[in-house]
Amino acid sequence: MSRVQSIQANILNVHPLNINAKKAVTRPSFTSNMEMYTSNPLKNFLDTQAVMNKTLVNIAPAKTQTVAETAKVEDKKVENKPAYKNNFRTMLQNGESKILAIVPRTFNAKDENADEKITGNEQHGTFLNAIDRLDEIKAEGFNTFHILPIHPTGKKHAMGLAGSLYSPLDFLQIDPNLIDKNDKRTPVEQVKAFTDACHERGIKVMLDLPSCSSYDLYLEKPELMAKERDGQAKTPQGWNDIRMFQPFSDETKRELNPDLLDLHKKYVDMCVDMGIDGIRADVARAKPTEFWDIIIPYSHSKDPEFGWLGETYTYEDASPQANMPYDRPEDFLRAGFDAYYGQYHIFHEWKGAKELNDFVKENLEMSNRLEKGKSLIGSFTTHDDISPMFHGGTEYCNLTAGLQATLPMLNPYYVDGYQSGDYYVYDYDHSKSEESETDCHEMTVHRGKLDIFNLSRKPGGKNPEIGQFMTESFKMRDKYQDLITKGSFIELDKKNDKDDQVIAYARHKDGKTLLVVGNKNINRNVTATVKVPTMKATQELKNLLPAYGKQSKYQAGEGELRVDLAPSRIHVFEIDTPDIEKASTGHVYKQNL
Repeated sequence: MSRVQSIQANILNVHPLNINAKKAVTRPSFTSNMEMYTSNPLKNFLDTQAVMNKTLVNIAPAKTQTVAETAKVEDKKVENKPAYKNNFRTMLQNGESKILAIVPRTFNAKDENADEKITGNEQHGTFLNAIDRLDEIKAEGFNTFHILPIHPTGKKHAMGLAGSLYSPLDFLQIDPNLIDKNDKRTPVEQVKAFTDACHERGIKVMLDLPSCSSYDLYLEKPELMAKERDGQAKTPQGWNDIRMFQPFSDETKRELNPDLLDLHKKYVDMCVDMGIDGIRADVARAKPTEFWDIIIPYSHSKDPEFGWLGETYTYEDASPQANMPYDRPEDFLRAGFDAYYGQYHIFHEWKGAKELNDFVKENLEMSNRLEKGKSLIGSFTTHDDISPMFHGGTEYCNLTAGLQATLPMLNPYYVDGYQSGDYYVYDYDHSKSEESETDCHEMTVHRGKLDIFNLSRKPGGKNPEIGQFMTESFKMRDKYQDLITKGSFIELDKKNDKDDQVIAYARHKDGKTLLVVGNKNINRNVTATVKVPTMKATQELKNLLPAYGKQSKYQAGEGELRVDLAPSRIHVFEIDTPDIEKASTGHVYKQNL
């Protein structure tokens, strides 16, 4: 591609500018010269003629610019534009990222015949047409993409005909389905056009790094793979389409596999070339901390602000026989990860509010054993889980959005389709169609409940009010950003909540307090008295989040709040309690910042 063609293509796909547009001519203002009309008539006439003649000279046709000259003008504009500077690592550590997970293949697909699947010549999602949705995503309040794997998928022992996104055929190639075949730019250049468009809108881009290999890659490069004692490839439990890497060349001596290290360094290089701001490491615990002690500093040698999110949970078995055999989240944060997945995604399984509080306190206490700024993401839903709509519908979704907006040590995280109440159910989950690339394996559709990996559907639901509530929760979080990301977490005692269904905590900093109360129960009202030290009975209670579902009741008292909360309702109040921390001895928890 020539330099001019490159500039033209860049402008066409990224900048809303017309390369053929002529430079506007500035005409003199007559308003600024009104005084000349108030004296001698002859002088006025001559002066007026002089102004008009000067104007005519200014608008006389200029020499027509050639394409090459126009290109030079555009080059100069680009040169004058401030260079993009990544700050994603800092954003993660400061709790400033609001993350949306997407599958590019379906992100901006068009179901033109309305049969609920993307087939034939219907538009698949590509990196270039994804640009069309960026303003929508920005308006919703997101500032970070988590892009699920973008490489071609393995086909041997594949889940369904499409193959799993986490079964890479080649780490260093981009899936042809994600590339606009009518655009002359290379795949890397097309991805770079997308990331540039994101950066222009203040959106960071985080790319997924799969933890394992496809069976195809196992056959091609067996030196990368872990083997069982019988010599067969090691397969994670329940995932028949992938094979595990061997991170050690000699596990007894903890000597790392140089070939695997080299592959991951090349992956980082590719990410940097495409303008990617950071990596989400799939099942980070499938590799030891020694591995990340090399790869993460390597990325920082390319870009000091290259961010790292590790998928690792506190509740998982750490035995060598498990899928995640090596270390715990704290070890990975020490190894250089900036954030990790919390276990909020199993919130629906927790019986009461105590489990939420315990998890929050556990993480805050852990942060004080680490260097400053280590964080997590608020993954109340992930691409591995069934839709939160199954856990309690719109009300449950709104409850989790309110929690993500107010909890400490957290970067809010959502999966595309959440905003509209997508159930991720696909009517064609048991059909086999080469054309539609329909997935039919039960693990792919999670026994009929989740089909986010099905590459022939576009996420979408019928409850846009969920996205509206989420956006308003983002706005509230932005308004109280300093308090929420840096303030204390105060656990509040309760009375008369025998089933522990009322969520109650305060966030406090520099004399400002947010009081958060919610009902974990999705089926019924719950009542309780929440102890709120130093709160007055005259305290005005104005909910900072939009109303939804059934109506709740609440009343302030001296040092307490009496509540009758509707199912899955959450309320946030700003209250006047500058001394609440002093009065809450033993209940105050702080993050290391």
